[in-house]
Amino acid sequence: LNYLLSLIVKINSLNSLLPETQQKKNQEYLSDPQLASAMKEGTKVVHTAAENSVFTKRFLSGTLNKDEYGRYINSLYFIYKTMEELLIQHKDHPSVQMIHFPFELTREKSLREDIEFFYGKDRVAEIISEKNITPAVSTYIKAIKDAAEKNPALLIAHSYSRYLGDLSGGQILSKRLKKHVLKIDVTDAAWDSYEGLQFYNFEHIANNNEFKNLYRQRLDGALVTQYTKDLIVAEAIYSFELNIALFNEIQELSEGNKLNATLKERAVSGAQTKSVSFKYAPSTDLLVGFASGALALALGVSVYQRFAERL
Repeated sequence: LNYLLSLIVKINSLNSLLPETQQKKNQEYLSDPQLASAMKEGTKVVHTAAENSVFTKRFLSGTLNKDEYGRYINSLYFIYKTMEELLIQHKDHPSVQMIHFPFELTREKSLREDIEFFYGKDRVAEIISEKNITPAVSTYIKAIKDAAEKNPALLIAHSYSRYLGDLSGGQILSKRLKKHVLKIDVTDAAWDSYEGLQFYNFEHIANNNEFKNLYRQRLDGALVTQYTKDLIVAEAIYSFELNIALFNEIQELSEGNKLNATLKERAVSGAQTKSVSFKYAPSTDLLVGFASGALALALGVSVYQRFAERL
């Protein structure tokens, strides 16, 4: 009997140690987290879905109208403003500081400049006012704030999904926009200008591919536990879902004629073409496109991989 009682005590003692052991394991920093590859692998399914989305095809084929693109950068302005303010707020966090490159990556100012180009200087304050924060944008902003409050390391997921996509496909996308939205010919002097497309101009990065490699190295050197690593991957997937909701909303606003009107005549300085009046013509592709969604990272990466040689 004494033996059995002693055995029971030992078993209970060991059982009580299991959660503590697991907790300690979760609190240990990984020596080689491989966070970059983990996020790439974790988001592969939604990435693949976005590669074939009608929105990506429409963006590249030039069938987005100017008011839709204006709403797109208007939404991005609020998202980047929130994310970049939080990155600054938590810049001394051991994980965040590894991937915080404000000089090279900050997009708030460039988006504001593009908004001025598409809507006019007199309307900038109106366009970026809180009244233009739509439900999908509000949800996105709240998600970023909630992530930072839960664990600042989760900002890595949002930084990854936004900036790497911009760097991967930005040059290609800007060329498509110049051709189809701004109506600039490749022979025009304005072709090399980023007027209206500053969002895609990373003027402080000499080589995008080299910088992306550096960014991935920093990701892999981030101080994270296994538990935090899993949370970051899950947050990266969630950020893609937030983008799907964002584009679905733009579709609904477009169908309901609720988009803010951009300037109907605007020529880039130095362009040889005449100012073009942009009119909205609904298409079957548009009605289907946003429903399947598009994701920031997938849009950038897939565009770069599949269309670089065509330009």
